[in-house]
Amino acid sequence: MTIDLTLPDPLVALLHKAYGEGSRIPGSEPLRLELARAARRRWNSFRHRHPDPAPDTLSARVEDLARGLLARCARHTGAIPGIEISECRELARRIAGVLGELPQSAG
Repeated sequence: MTIDLTLPDPLVALLHKAYGEGSRIPGSEPLRLELARAARRRWNSFRHRHPDPAPDTLSARVEDLARGLLARCARHTGAIPGIEISECRELARRIAGVLGELPQSAG
């Protein structure tokens, strides 16, 4: 897979902005890129991972994304202690705002 570094990734930009505004997730640029990729994969695989009759709603997707963020933060080496699901939900809402506007094939 080739990554075009000349085009700004809207998720990486969002994660950078969120960190600048006080979010503790994630703190470094390489982690932002990794997290952006993981968020896209999780968002795009929601229906596959949640078979019917699970509701495919924005709130269900945000909660799923928040849980994925929390799990990823907890297992990351050097993880920041005390990351709470509420922090992850807030960031997940912001990520969903971007992912909801992108075509499914993006990323």
